[in-house]
Amino acid sequence: MRRRLLYILAGVLFLAGAALLLLPVGEEALGTLRNRERIEEFQKETYREGQGTAEEDIELKQQMYSYNERIYAEGQSGLTDAWSYEQGDLDLQGTGMAGEMAGYLTIPAMGIELPLYIGADQENLSKGAAVLGQTSMPVGGENTNCVIAAHRGYGGTAMFREIEKLKAGDEVKITNLWETLTYEVIKCIVILPDDIDAVKIVPGEDLVTLVTCHPYTQNYQRYVVYCRRMESPLENGADDTGQAAGGKGKNEEDIVPYDGVPFRSSKAAIRKERILTAAGCALLAALFACLLVWLAVKKKGGGRQKKKTGRIKK
Repeated sequence: MRRRLLYILAGVLFLAGAALLLLPVGEEALGTLRNRERIEEFQKETYREGQGTAEEDIELKQQMYSYNERIYAEGQSGLTDAWSYEQGDLDLQGTGMAGEMAGYLTIPAMGIELPLYIGADQENLSKGAAVLGQTSMPVGGENTNCVIAAHRGYGGTAMFREIEKLKAGDEVKITNLWETLTYEVIKCIVILPDDIDAVKIVPGEDLVTLVTCHPYTQNYQRYVVYCRRMESPLENGADDTGQAAGGKGKNEEDIVPYDGVPFRSSKAAIRKERILTAAGCALLAALFACLLVWLAVKKKGGGRQKKKTGRIKK
């Protein structure tokens, strides 16, 4: 009886350890699946380029363009850090958009496709990427900079965890209600949370700026990636916010600290986390294999013992 209890306890501990090790893997798979479902729902329920000319759809697009013009003219007053959870000024409720999504973000170099919401509140950032309030709506155009924030991993989903993989020349795509806009990474910098000037609209430019926490698992800096519209004929250049075209390659030395902010790469921390997870799963698999072998040997040995004790002496 005592031995049986020990076996049960060992089994419970084994299952608990297995659940602990496999939970992050399972959460990431589920998060990716949820994102895919939301994006497919968006694709089915919204108007796309060349399909439908509903009056409310045209009005929404005009609202977005007007909003972009207004915040540029007003100097984006009220712009704050993404993690102050300020919502956007444009209310999308009642527009018929799936889950109030404004579209979705595709970044091949990071291997992600994320739902895109308007307003960086806690709910939106828990579901995907979000456009910062007082920054441009994701429709492109001159004098725009759509600043998109996302967690560096949330609830097991990668989100912007691998943002340091991006280098100059990589593509970033935004699919909105009407079309897909393609941007090209031009520069990466690291800033402090209150360096709002670094993410403001640059006159004459059509930009998308990605923002997330830095370093990985911490929250005292912001990792910023500037992207310029590929289809745009706007002239390349630079301004005093540090937004400028870079070369076609990037390494850690190419990360530009904005206003003297020191940079520390998170690649080693992410790699260590992956190694530990892989090692834990491998150890778990080895223990499970040993358990199966032990049970098979025990069963075989028990059968022999039973056969032996069951013999009748003549």
